[in-house]
Amino acid sequence: MAKITRSRRPSAPAAPALTPDELAWRCPPALLAPLRGVEEEHGALIGQSRALDALRLGLTIESPGHNIFVCGPSGTGKMSTVRALLKRRPQRDRPLYDYAYVHNFSDPDRPRLLRMPAGTARRFRKEFEKLVVELPETVSRLLEAETLERRREKAAETYKSLERELIGAFERTCEKQQFQLAQVQVGESQHLEIYPVYRKKPIDIEELRELVATGKARVARFDAIQADYETLKGELRTILGQLRKEARRMQEEIKDLESTAVRRALDDAFNELLESFSFEGARTWLEEVTGAILEHLDLFDDDLGDDEDGDPDPSRVEELLRRLRINIVLDNDGATATPVVFENFPTFTNLLGTVERSSEDTRGTVDFTHIKAGSLLRADGGFLILNANDAVQEAGVWRALYRVLKTRELEIQSPEQFMSPGAACALKPESIRVDVKVIAVGDDDLYRLLYTGTDEFRRVFKIKADFDDEMPRDPEHLALYAQHIWRVVREENLTPVGDTGLARLVEFGVRLADRQDRLSARFSDITDLLREASHYAREAGGESVDAEHVRRALDERRRRHGLAEEKLHELIQCGVIDIATDGDEVGQINALTVLDLADHTFGQPCRVTASVAPGSEGLISIEREVELSGRLHDKGTLILSGWLRSHYLPMQPLSLSATLTFEQLHDDIDGDSASAAEALALLSALADVPLPQGMAITGAIDQRGRILAIGGVNEKIEGFFRLCAHRGLTGRQGILIPADNRRNLQLEDDVVEAVRAGRFHIWSVGSLDTAIERLTGKPAGAPDAQGRFPNDSFNARVRARLVELAHLGAEKPTPPGRRGASRGRRPVPTADGEP
Repeated sequence: MAKITRSRRPSAPAAPALTPDELAWRCPPALLAPLRGVEEEHGALIGQSRALDALRLGLTIESPGHNIFVCGPSGTGKMSTVRALLKRRPQRDRPLYDYAYVHNFSDPDRPRLLRMPAGTARRFRKEFEKLVVELPETVSRLLEAETLERRREKAAETYKSLERELIGAFERTCEKQQFQLAQVQVGESQHLEIYPVYRKKPIDIEELRELVATGKARVARFDAIQADYETLKGELRTILGQLRKEARRMQEEIKDLESTAVRRALDDAFNELLESFSFEGARTWLEEVTGAILEHLDLFDDDLGDDEDGDPDPSRVEELLRRLRINIVLDNDGATATPVVFENFPTFTNLLGTVERSSEDTRGTVDFTHIKAGSLLRADGGFLILNANDAVQEAGVWRALYRVLKTRELEIQSPEQFMSPGAACALKPESIRVDVKVIAVGDDDLYRLLYTGTDEFRRVFKIKADFDDEMPRDPEHLALYAQHIWRVVREENLTPVGDTGLARLVEFGVRLADRQDRLSARFSDITDLLREASHYAREAGGESVDAEHVRRALDERRRRHGLAEEKLHELIQCGVIDIATDGDEVGQINALTVLDLADHTFGQPCRVTASVAPGSEGLISIEREVELSGRLHDKGTLILSGWLRSHYLPMQPLSLSATLTFEQLHDDIDGDSASAAEALALLSALADVPLPQGMAITGAIDQRGRILAIGGVNEKIEGFFRLCAHRGLTGRQGILIPADNRRNLQLEDDVVEAVRAGRFHIWSVGSLDTAIERLTGKPAGAPDAQGRFPNDSFNARVRARLVELAHLGAEKPTPPGRRGASRGRRPVPTADGEP
């Protein structure tokens, strides 16, 4: 077997103590003073050059599907930036229209759409309604005109003359054959009847037949009389049929006369209307209106009335007039610029419109007058802005929006009809061709969900405007920051901000960004702090918001939200939770955790302990075994196990039984930021070297033993510092942080001042060896080519102990069922008892 040799690693560099100036970036008020009075050029557009370029592209490109999805963290000014850009009213060079629905006389369930130039619909309806209001009187006057009445009387006289001629000739025929023609009243109607003459009197043929049958009457030629009766009756039917046909012809002639007169008047009125309002579909609909009026002329003729008094039935007249209404669903009268519509409540009805049922309508039916438009139509030719997170929570909204953007056709339906195509409401209005640019504002998670979940999303939202939550801390963005603060002061009439107050607000922005060379773009948080500081300044009678008012606003905010932090701190102070801040312990160290309660985040120290014994179970995390740890924490534990093998016993099996745990921590934990603390507790137990309890450490590790950057470093430092400060700073307390976290430091003044006075310390470390030397005062020791450490080094003690445990483990067999238990979670039995 080839012999593997390694060159001796260099010894660990010293862990430098950070200077007060490295612990926080402080904004000199003099840096911001020259910015006062500088003209604000960008409005609400602060930083976000990437997102602004995307927005400008999306607002100007007119290709299909180039709608905009604005995403990014909450509070970064997404909606305010969109508003500021749209205040400039970018012109889309799209004509604006008015839209109205009218009754479709040929298919009432499919209302007809009228599209007309902007500003036309209201005037058109007003002029048309004048004609409709005058319609009953106009038609009645035409029907009662003297000329039409003479022609009507002439037609009636022609009919009567024919009737007299035919009936007179038939009467004479009846008389010759001993029959008489009489008019008989039956109920409210009259009809002609033929009677045979018996003893010079008319008698009913049935009565005469009965008299003959009973012998009460002697009629020599009754059979002949009966035959003549049938013949005459047939002739009468023929005559009456001829008269009915002539009556129909006469009625048609009269109706044609009336229709011609009314049509001529309507054509004159509608042609005059069309001279003022000429748009597509108007003439066709007015011709349908004319036809409907002509079909219902009887409603305007008193002589052909429907009720007991001979007057037209009001309900039928009202129904006809209802069909002549014009339902304007979009009125752009007075609009001179591209529409910009913000839909704050994107429900199905508000966004897409609906066909609603009126509470006053007792018929239970719907028609074109129930059609209501939504904001999508109001934005036709312009821009529609909506909150995507709200829209996706409304049933059917997002699917319907996809359909409109894909087809550019808006079909107004009720939500019930859209969700259930077989719903009772069968009204299907003519669709509207729309051209609208949609700007959906949402968060990153929703964007990824929609982008990966549906092809339609990628086809209709091709522009992504991605907002960052931070920006460079350079003079340009400092100026924009200051201008934003001053603009809010002006707009909301807040207390003016002094130079020291402005500097403190900028420092708060650096703290939110979690980097000394960055500013936070979460302007909502900056603005809220400004408002609260302004309140305290006015309460104190100050003329300006200064640093002390901003500091008080932060203190009061922490107090309002810090009940849980205070309760945990009390448990530590009274000894219920055991956290030592002085003395030395073997196999024990203070790790630092962060508790995020949504509205308040704070650091909390936690005691990590390790125990070591002979065995072959390996490295066991108690939290992992009882399933209180997350995947990231488990990964950190496995990385620690891998580093331990490769660093100390690369050429032989590692045999030990070691346990790690977070003492008195009973909630779920996750993250690998305590990996360094776990490693040092384990190494302390192996080397039997105590660790100072006045020091804490945070950091992740890799398989090379390097300490890696973590999150929440400021909260972790401040949490441990407050505990030490409450018990009394000794000058020996401090925290070890990853060297790569130095740029994230933006600590509060009390921590910085304690470090400046030498009463507290913060060191940066880049490796476990560096941390060992800082904590123990002993050289860590670097391995030589054969992997041996110097005899007097810390690592030599660790390796010697591991070798000893390996020998002891080889001598003592592992109990059955325990080998390899630490390589994964314990098998969970199923219902039948098998794993």
